[in-house]
Amino acid sequence: MRVYKFYPAKWGLEALSKRRLKVSPIDELNDPFEYLSLDLGHKSVRAWATQFRKIVSQDNGIISFSRHWYQPLMWAHYAESHKGIALGFDVPERLLFKIDYVENRIKPDKDFGHSKASMQALVNKLLGTKHIEWSYEDEYRLVRPLENCVSEGDKFFSGFNHTTVLKEVVLGARYESSHSDQLAYELKSEGVSFQTARAEFKGFRMTPQKLSKLQKQL
Repeated sequence: MRVYKFYPAKWGLEALSKRRLKVSPIDELNDPFEYLSLDLGHKSVRAWATQFRKIVSQDNGIISFSRHWYQPLMWAHYAESHKGIALGFDVPERLLFKIDYVENRIKPDKDFGHSKASMQALVNKLLGTKHIEWSYEDEYRLVRPLENCVSEGDKFFSGFNHTTVLKEVVLGARYESSHSDQLAYELKSEGVSFQTARAEFKGFRMTPQKLSKLQKQL
């Protein structure tokens, strides 16, 4: 399944040159409701949810992808106001959590603390639920155990591999060349394709630039 990771230019180039993706610990994600989409009106549910989030956060990080690169808000928010890049990866769909966007917080079944099946269903739902205001991201999430990641200081990284295969580099509409000709040559020799984004003429999405003279260079 083709999914995309957005980066400011500096960090996108670093990801490409080092062939790796940043893995975000759950406590560092930009939504304070991550894994807390549960209705916490009852004290016992609050206690369980707090413990659940703590356990999940200690051992796991995530790599967030978007299903498409044409959403201008993604470029604005995560790719330096269209000055950055989007990296397209082929990832087995079975490894990805598709995010479900909801209006209201999840109400657990009354027996969620006693039924193993009910508990597992709730955990899976929490892993893949966010508020509907985030729906523009069209997010797919890859969970990575932090113990399997490379750590540098307080940061974690996962190398490109057979489950995250780089296939595509999309340069933002306002991207300015970094003159990384050697890196571009290496990536192309590895089968990675390049294209440039531009604003649609009739709509409000980003679309591929077709004119060769207007293609940007890495």
